[in-house]
Amino acid sequence: MPFVKQIPKSQHKINNIGGFFRNYRINDGLSLAYVADSIRMNKGFLSDLENGKRNFPNGTIQQLSSFYDISFDENQQLYDEACDILNEAFKALFFANQTEESDILKKAVENTNIYENSSAYFVFKIIELHYHMRISNNNNTQIEYIRELVESNLDALSLANISIFYCLLGIYYKRKSVSIFIAENYLNKSLELSSSNSKVYAYSLFQLISLCARTNRVALAYSYCEKARNIFNRLNNYTTLFYIDFSQCNCLISMGLYDFATAKLKELLSDINQSNKEHVPKIHHSLAWCYLLNNQFEECIIETSLSIKFEDKSPDLCYFIPYSYYKQKEYLKCLDYIESHLEYADDFYKPFLLAISARTQKQNVDFEKNIILYYQSLLQNNVYEDIPLIQNFILDYHTETNNKDMMIKILIDIKSFNDKDLTLKSSTLFVDSSS
Repeated sequence: MPFVKQIPKSQHKINNIGGFFRNYRINDGLSLAYVADSIRMNKGFLSDLENGKRNFPNGTIQQLSSFYDISFDENQQLYDEACDILNEAFKALFFANQTEESDILKKAVENTNIYENSSAYFVFKIIELHYHMRISNNNNTQIEYIRELVESNLDALSLANISIFYCLLGIYYKRKSVSIFIAENYLNKSLELSSSNSKVYAYSLFQLISLCARTNRVALAYSYCEKARNIFNRLNNYTTLFYIDFSQCNCLISMGLYDFATAKLKELLSDINQSNKEHVPKIHHSLAWCYLLNNQFEECIIETSLSIKFEDKSPDLCYFIPYSYYKQKEYLKCLDYIESHLEYADDFYKPFLLAISARTQKQNVDFEKNIILYYQSLLQNNVYEDIPLIQNFILDYHTETNNKDMMIKILIDIKSFNDKDLTLKSSTLFVDSSS
């Protein structure tokens, strides 16, 4: 079991040095008693030094350095320099200044040898973590090594540094769908340890917005938007403010507050200046989605066309127009659109397009096969946003065909989804009949 230290109650710079030598000893596989005997030091005294409970007497650092055959740099300024680098790199991340972030991290890593054997050791490991996450294409092996190392030596770090460490880990694990709740845990830890007015606190909140939205906790995501917006505004991060406002609009859509969402999206669109043209297709996309869910199909077609015009490459757009045509009973337009776009559609969405086509032509067997296939894919991949639309599509079909058993099953699924309990395993449509 790895040596795990508790989060420090306060910061003592002596911990940085003690933690360094403790880590060196553990990596060498040496016991505390063996090292203490070898350098003729009381075992308890050495333990206190390693755990930051005592100051290092004159000559003790040199004594330990000689024992481990290393050259330890006692210059405490290196620790302060490493903290400054870490803070500046995180500041660049916070303000989405990728060029500056990259320059800071690359320059720091080039000077690894300066900080490696010093009180800055653990702070510099967090800098390396940041580098591997953002610059070196997610070097997973190194990231996991650094995570284990730093988590075993938290007492050698300040609370401010630990909060950055946890925030970075939250971002890293958030990118992996299987680790999303690990990410949430780290981000919440970061919130607990950082000042409520800090960039770290704000950025952790920002990361939690999309995380909660992805896990169908839309109301919580909305509350994080409200909280984060005030802080980002106060810290003059107007670039990220757009994404917060945009996320809030999408939360409103997910909560079924379509009129509020539409008004807010149109407001965002009117506020966009020439430098933010890349946001235009995103807004038209969300407007199209909002209109689709609100049964405003003509408006959905218009906004989808605008989104495509502004070069939105989102694969889900492929079904907005044909589904709208179907709901408007413009069946020929629906079939023509599907026929001309099917081969270019993303494979994930093809079953839905085929289901719409089959439903339009009253081909019930093909409809059932394809819509269930698509519904299954949504549940498997946790694509929560599309699920209510498909559930209602299935419900309408079974209502029209008067299949009461299937109506009950899909209604149970709808309730489970609203209760945040729906999974592929719990879905009544995929219950193994043999069980």
